[in-house]
Amino acid sequence: MVNFRWQLKGLLESEGDRIYQFTHLGKIPVGALPLALFNQVQEPLLLSELVKLEQSAEVAEAAGLSCLEERRADLLIYRAQLRRILVNSLYFLEVKADGNCFYKIGVTTRQIDQRIAEVQRDVRAHYSDVTVNLLGLWERRGNVELYFKHRYQPFNYRIGKLTEYFVFPDVKLILNDLYGMEVKVLSDVELEAIGLCYFPEIK
Repeated sequence: MVNFRWQLKGLLESEGDRIYQFTHLGKIPVGALPLALFNQVQEPLLLSELVKLEQSAEVAEAAGLSCLEERRADLLIYRAQLRRILVNSLYFLEVKADGNCFYKIGVTTRQIDQRIAEVQRDVRAHYSDVTVNLLGLWERRGNVELYFKHRYQPFNYRIGKLTEYFVFPDVKLILNDLYGMEVKVLSDVELEAIGLCYFPEIK
Protein backbone atom coordinates (compact mmCIF):
# COMPACT_ATOMS: atom_id res chain seq x y z
CA MET A 1 0.00 0.00 0.00
CA VAL A 2 3.03 2.28 0.30
CA ASN A 3 3.74 4.25 -2.85
CA PHE A 4 7.48 4.57 -3.45
CA ARG A 5 6.97 8.16 -4.61
CA TRP A 6 5.88 9.04 -1.08
CA GLN A 7 9.36 8.13 0.12
CA LEU A 8 11.02 10.08 -2.69
CA LYS A 9 9.01 13.15 -1.69
CA GLY A 10 10.02 12.74 1.94
CA LEU A 11 6.54 11.88 3.22
CA LEU A 12 7.46 8.44 4.58
CA GLU A 13 10.56 6.86 6.02
CA SER A 14 11.40 3.22 6.53
CA GLU A 15 12.08 1.73 9.94
CA GLY A 16 12.82 -1.73 8.65
CA ASP A 17 11.43 -4.33 6.29
CA ARG A 18 7.97 -3.10 5.24
CA ILE A 19 7.72 -0.88 8.29
CA TYR A 20 7.11 2.78 7.55
CA GLN A 21 6.18 5.90 9.43
CA PHE A 22 5.19 9.38 8.33
CA THR A 23 7.90 12.02 8.43
CA HIS A 24 7.12 15.47 9.82
CA LEU A 25 6.42 16.58 6.26
CA GLY A 26 4.14 13.61 5.69
CA LYS A 27 2.08 14.44 8.77
CA ILE A 28 1.11 17.88 7.47
CA PRO A 29 -1.48 16.75 4.88
CA VAL A 30 -3.38 14.82 7.56
CA GLY A 31 -3.08 17.61 10.15
CA ALA A 32 -1.11 15.43 12.56
CA LEU A 33 1.88 17.70 13.05
CA PRO A 34 1.92 20.11 16.03
CA LEU A 35 2.14 23.78 15.13
CA ALA A 36 5.70 24.18 16.43
CA LEU A 37 6.98 21.36 14.23
CA PHE A 38 4.91 22.65 11.32
CA ASN A 39 6.88 25.91 11.47
CA GLN A 40 10.15 24.03 11.62
CA VAL A 41 9.24 22.15 8.45
CA GLN A 42 7.61 24.95 6.49
CA GLU A 43 9.94 27.88 7.12
CA PRO A 44 13.01 26.31 5.41
CA LEU A 45 10.78 25.28 2.49
CA LEU A 46 9.51 28.84 2.08
CA LEU A 47 13.04 30.24 2.02
CA SER A 48 14.39 27.53 -0.27
CA GLU A 49 11.67 28.34 -2.79
CA LEU A 50 12.66 32.01 -2.62
CA VAL A 51 16.30 31.13 -3.26
CA LYS A 52 15.31 28.90 -6.18
CA LEU A 53 13.28 31.69 -7.81
CA GLU A 54 16.07 34.23 -7.26
CA GLN A 55 18.64 31.93 -8.83
CA SER A 56 16.32 31.20 -11.74
CA ALA A 57 15.94 34.93 -12.45
CA GLU A 58 19.69 35.50 -12.12
CA VAL A 59 20.46 32.71 -14.59
CA ALA A 60 17.90 34.06 -17.05
CA GLU A 61 19.42 37.54 -16.81
CA ALA A 62 23.03 36.35 -17.12
CA ALA A 63 22.20 34.17 -20.13
CA GLY A 64 19.95 36.75 -21.78
CA LEU A 65 17.04 34.32 -21.90
CA SER A 66 13.70 35.40 -23.34
CA CYS A 67 11.94 34.11 -20.20
CA LEU A 68 13.65 36.72 -17.98
CA GLU A 69 10.55 38.87 -17.47
CA GLU A 70 8.45 35.82 -16.63
CA ARG A 71 10.96 34.63 -14.06
CA ARG A 72 11.20 38.11 -12.57
CA ALA A 73 7.42 38.21 -12.31
CA ASP A 74 7.39 34.84 -10.54
CA LEU A 75 9.93 36.18 -8.04
CA LEU A 76 8.00 39.38 -7.43
CA ILE A 77 4.79 37.45 -6.81
CA TYR A 78 6.49 35.04 -4.42
CA ARG A 79 8.20 37.87 -2.51
CA ALA A 80 4.82 39.58 -2.10
CA GLN A 81 3.29 36.35 -0.80
CA LEU A 82 6.16 35.81 1.63
CA ARG A 83 5.89 39.41 2.82
CA ARG A 84 2.17 38.93 3.47
CA ILE A 85 2.96 35.96 5.69
CA LEU A 86 5.66 37.77 7.63
CA VAL A 87 3.82 41.04 8.29
CA ASN A 88 0.72 39.31 9.66
CA SER A 89 0.22 38.38 13.30
CA LEU A 90 -1.77 35.31 14.28
CA TYR A 91 -4.44 35.80 16.94
CA PHE A 92 -6.64 33.44 18.93
CA LEU A 93 -9.83 34.76 20.53
CA GLU A 94 -12.41 33.47 22.96
CA VAL A 95 -15.93 34.56 22.03
CA LYS A 96 -18.79 34.31 24.51
CA ALA A 97 -22.23 35.00 23.06
CA ASP A 98 -25.63 34.41 24.65
CA GLY A 99 -24.29 31.62 26.85
CA ASN A 100 -22.27 29.99 24.05
CA CYS A 101 -18.48 29.83 23.99
CA PHE A 102 -16.45 29.45 20.83
CA TYR A 103 -13.06 30.47 19.50
CA LYS A 104 -11.68 32.35 16.53
CA ILE A 105 -8.37 32.06 14.72
CA GLY A 106 -7.19 34.75 12.33
CA VAL A 107 -4.40 37.03 11.14
CA THR A 108 -4.09 40.79 11.08
CA THR A 109 -1.60 43.55 10.32
CA ARG A 110 -3.48 46.08 12.46
CA GLN A 111 -3.73 46.69 16.18
CA ILE A 112 -5.46 43.73 17.79
CA ASP A 113 -7.99 45.98 19.55
CA GLN A 114 -9.26 47.10 16.16
CA ARG A 115 -9.67 43.51 15.03
CA ILE A 116 -11.45 42.51 18.25
CA ALA A 117 -13.93 45.35 17.75
CA GLU A 118 -14.66 44.05 14.24
CA VAL A 119 -15.16 40.52 15.52
CA GLN A 120 -17.60 41.76 18.15
CA ARG A 121 -19.53 43.62 15.48
CA ASP A 122 -19.63 40.56 13.19
CA VAL A 123 -20.83 38.23 15.92
CA ARG A 124 -23.46 40.70 17.16
CA ALA A 125 -25.17 40.28 13.82
CA HIS A 126 -26.07 36.77 15.11
CA TYR A 127 -26.06 37.14 18.92
CA SER A 128 -27.06 39.92 21.30
CA ASP A 129 -24.70 39.63 24.30
CA VAL A 130 -21.14 39.26 22.96
CA THR A 131 -17.79 39.35 24.80
CA VAL A 132 -14.46 38.79 23.04
CA ASN A 133 -11.22 38.00 24.91
CA LEU A 134 -7.73 37.75 23.46
CA LEU A 135 -6.10 34.42 24.36
CA GLY A 136 -2.94 34.80 22.30
CA LEU A 137 -1.10 36.88 19.71
CA TRP A 138 1.90 35.65 17.72
CA GLU A 139 3.74 38.15 15.55
CA ARG A 140 5.08 37.13 12.13
CA ARG A 141 3.07 33.90 12.19
CA GLY A 142 0.71 34.50 9.27
CA ASN A 143 1.76 31.14 7.83
CA VAL A 144 0.02 29.21 10.62
CA GLU A 145 -3.59 30.21 10.01
CA LEU A 146 -4.38 27.88 7.08
CA TYR A 147 -2.70 24.90 8.70
CA PHE A 148 -4.53 25.57 11.98
CA LYS A 149 -7.85 25.51 10.10
CA HIS A 150 -6.84 22.26 8.42
CA ARG A 151 -5.57 20.62 11.62
CA TYR A 152 -8.68 21.52 13.61
CA GLN A 153 -11.26 21.36 10.83
CA PRO A 154 -13.43 18.79 12.70
CA PHE A 155 -14.08 21.46 15.36
CA ASN A 156 -15.06 24.19 12.91
CA TYR A 157 -18.19 26.09 13.94
CA ARG A 158 -19.98 28.17 11.33
CA ILE A 159 -21.83 31.31 12.37
CA GLY A 160 -23.84 32.30 9.34
CA LYS A 161 -21.23 33.08 6.69
CA LEU A 162 -18.43 33.36 9.27
CA THR A 163 -16.09 30.39 8.93
CA GLU A 164 -13.07 30.95 11.20
CA TYR A 165 -14.76 29.90 14.44
CA PHE A 166 -14.30 26.69 16.40
CA VAL A 167 -15.78 24.84 19.35
CA PHE A 168 -13.27 22.76 21.32
CA PRO A 169 -14.07 20.25 24.09
CA ASP A 170 -10.80 21.20 25.82
CA VAL A 171 -9.29 24.49 24.67
CA LYS A 172 -6.25 23.96 26.92
CA LEU A 173 -4.93 21.43 24.39
CA ILE A 174 -5.27 23.97 21.61
CA LEU A 175 -3.55 26.66 23.66
CA ASN A 176 -0.70 24.27 24.42
CA ASP A 177 -0.32 23.68 20.69
CA LEU A 178 -0.31 27.42 19.94
CA TYR A 179 2.00 28.39 22.79
CA GLY A 180 4.39 25.62 21.83
CA MET A 181 5.46 27.79 18.90
CA GLU A 182 8.74 29.64 19.28
CA VAL A 183 8.85 33.41 19.02
CA LYS A 184 9.46 34.25 15.38
CA VAL A 185 12.84 35.90 14.79
CA LEU A 186 13.28 37.19 11.27
CA SER A 187 16.37 36.19 9.32
CA ASP A 188 18.20 38.67 7.08
CA VAL A 189 16.50 37.14 4.06
CA GLU A 190 13.08 37.56 5.68
CA LEU A 191 13.85 41.13 6.70
CA GLU A 192 14.72 41.86 3.09
CA ALA A 193 11.50 40.22 1.94
CA ILE A 194 9.50 42.53 4.19
CA GLY A 195 11.28 45.66 3.00
CA LEU A 196 11.85 44.75 -0.65
CA CYS A 197 9.24 43.26 -2.94
CA TYR A 198 11.24 43.92 -6.08
CA PHE A 199 14.69 43.39 -7.52
CA PRO A 200 17.10 45.80 -5.77
CA GLU A 201 18.78 46.52 -9.10
CA ILE A 202 15.50 47.44 -10.83
CA LYS A 203 14.75 51.16 -10.60
